[in-house]
Amino acid sequence: MTEPKVPAAESVQAAQESAEPSSAKAPAKAPTKAAKAAPAKTAAKGETKAEQQPSTVGNRDAWARLATANNSSRTIPELLKKAGIAGWTVTANPMVAVIPSGKCTECRKPVGVKHTADCLMGQELPAASGAAGKVEVEHTSIPLEVPGLWSLVKMNPQDPAKSVHIAHTNREATPVSVDVRGAILSELLKVLPGAKTGAAGPLWEGTASFATVRVPDLVSVGKVDKVEIRAVLVNSLMPGKGSTVRVMPVHTGTHTVIPVTLPGLPDRVELDPNNNQDSRITEASQALDLCFRMAEEFGEVANKLLRKKMTIREFQDFADTVLNDKPMPSAGPSQFKLYDTRTGVVEALFRGEVDLTAKIKGTRWAALLSVLAWVQNIKPTKTGGELGDRDRAMSALFPHRESLNTAQTALNLLTADL
Repeated sequence: MTEPKVPAAESVQAAQESAEPSSAKAPAKAPTKAAKAAPAKTAAKGETKAEQQPSTVGNRDAWARLATANNSSRTIPELLKKAGIAGWTVTANPMVAVIPSGKCTECRKPVGVKHTADCLMGQELPAASGAAGKVEVEHTSIPLEVPGLWSLVKMNPQDPAKSVHIAHTNREATPVSVDVRGAILSELLKVLPGAKTGAAGPLWEGTASFATVRVPDLVSVGKVDKVEIRAVLVNSLMPGKGSTVRVMPVHTGTHTVIPVTLPGLPDRVELDPNNNQDSRITEASQALDLCFRMAEEFGEVANKLLRKKMTIREFQDFADTVLNDKPMPSAGPSQFKLYDTRTGVVEALFRGEVDLTAKIKGTRWAALLSVLAWVQNIKPTKTGGELGDRDRAMSALFPHRESLNTAQTALNLLTADL
């Protein structure tokens, strides 16, 4: 798509305003059947704002909202360092249980009896009189090795005492760091035409991290729109949670990620859990191949969607099915208000009433981007603010189950008869 005449955030705002009854661009629609069934619970006449207003995220997609660094790095090691995820050393250490022995580990006095005068443990907790304190249970703790279990510890090189246990495992293996696996992205950066570094940052409270290579404008949709391809290394330090290189299209105009699989084409390369150089060479090759195949095959799908027109009624039914948010007649006023806002916003995007979608209006391609823009960037969140934006990003990128992947659900419906 050509560069919008106004910034993306303003265009989305324009779409939101078009949902209001006072907008010249989107006149008030007839009440939905659900609204007719419960007139007392719909918004009062002249009321233009829902209790929860949709937010705009400006020029950031889901990956960018999770990142601690975005772009402007010449190399992958530089990106990892800027994002604060470089140098995460995780070691596997034998696990121990700390159990009470009943006697001070220093002076061997039992619990409740005073420490000896020269006991270091007692000197740390002197009594009010200045005499040595009594032995407490925590003074008697001794380590007991737990066979077959290892603690994964993220080491703090500046202060080892501040190192953090992140998980336990029954394999005496050290997780592969993002610094090591970053070599896969470095290869993609070197080979993919026009590739640049992208977003990077920690995930799941520091138990994983991600880093990105992006290829702008790799996919042409007709002569009016562009899609970039992202290769995202998701590096897990947790046992049982594999590391991958995910490949997905991203529409930079609406700042929507499209994490989908296509028939016969996965959306990721699963990585060897072991630190194996030969495996990384193979994985880099597989990721490179997947980038080119995703660009080619998703481009074909996107162009088919662009050529296929939809009526506004077809779009309304499609949006209601994908978003599954049409209120029941017994719903409260806030749900009807939010639904009215949502229908106004996505229909304005679909009809091309904002610069972002003006050249693709009324097509299935516009339908896909409209519902994704609502879910990922505009729909109000329960928590609000930066935390709400991050929650929404995580839901888009890491849904708890595949049925919650809005992008896949929408694409499947739109391509079912193509």
